[in-house]
Amino acid sequence: MMRHYFPEVSTGLAVGLHYDKRQKLRCLLRGKKEFPVRTDKHVTFNIKGRCDLDQDLNQKNPKGAAEFAWNIMNFKEDQDVRIKVGYEMFGKVPYLQIRENNWTLNANMKGKWNLRYDL
Repeated sequence: MMRHYFPEVSTGLAVGLHYDKRQKLRCLLRGKKEFPVRTDKHVTFNIKGRCDLDQDLNQKNPKGAAEFAWNIMNFKEDQDVRIKVGYEMFGKVPYLQIRENNWTLNANMKGKWNLRYDL
């Protein structure tokens, strides 16, 4: 996977190839674009998408979302918080994410949720 971030336009792109015996060759494409809502860039509007292509260039598992993200730096001492509210385009479901340093709570309007801790 090759990833590149273009800070001057707040855009990230990733391209990768994956090979396994069962599915042969797959191509993975991802992109994300941020639009600052405020001048301090703590509140942004993000558009992101992902697409997997098989060796015959048939699309599998497309994902795309539009979201607002609010980054609260130093919420408390040594504690940063990020709140995201978005809409998954292909799944047609709104979602929410609250992240505090290593803890992440994800939930959507279909009733799915999970809690993660990143080491």
